[in-house]
Amino acid sequence: MKKVLCIIYPNFSLYEITTLTSTLALSFDVTIDYVASDNSIVISEDGLPCQPTKTLEQIRIEDYSCVILPGMANIGPALQDEKLNSFLKGLDKKEILIVAISSAPILLAKAGLLNDTKFTGGIWQNFFGYFGFLPRENFQPKLVVQDKNIITAIGFAHREFARKVILGLGLAENTDNYFKEQNEYAEEDLIYTLSDEEFDQVKQSIENRL
Repeated sequence: MKKVLCIIYPNFSLYEITTLTSTLALSFDVTIDYVASDNSIVISEDGLPCQPTKTLEQIRIEDYSCVILPGMANIGPALQDEKLNSFLKGLDKKEILIVAISSAPILLAKAGLLNDTKFTGGIWQNFFGYFGFLPRENFQPKLVVQDKNIITAIGFAHREFARKVILGLGLAENTDNYFKEQNEYAEEDLIYTLSDEEFDQVKQSIENRL
């Protein structure tokens, strides 16, 4: 499959997307490019400095199957980023999966991508009416919503978000093998054993780094 594009901007939330990005990379061997408006270090909302691998201007959208937008507690910098807004506007009518969690759907709305699209998100109701571009009539109070090629989710529903995106990309017909959260666990659920072949591969990867 093609690569996945994850856009990062000041104050972006790591925990909202890492369930998805780690599963894409580790379980499906998907390459993820972390892209920003410029090459400057981007600080996440919990203070982690992150170096983008590319800028938006260097992106060839045909190389990607999906665009991920993480949420952020302070939406100001991303909302005022005209390079980002212009890039998102360019996704209109493109055959690419666009996924946004928490407050990130506001960025899609500003770019005009939610005018005819149902969506959810961690969005203060006060923002409806304050932002003229945010269509209240399309908002649905649900954990995850998919409408056409756009998937949106509430921030705490990052597992459900990851499941929906993986299914939307056609990577699996069932995601239970990748997300095994339960209310209770038996002892055998918490004991892991590799096959001899798998263990040989692990040992080789360790020894190659010594």
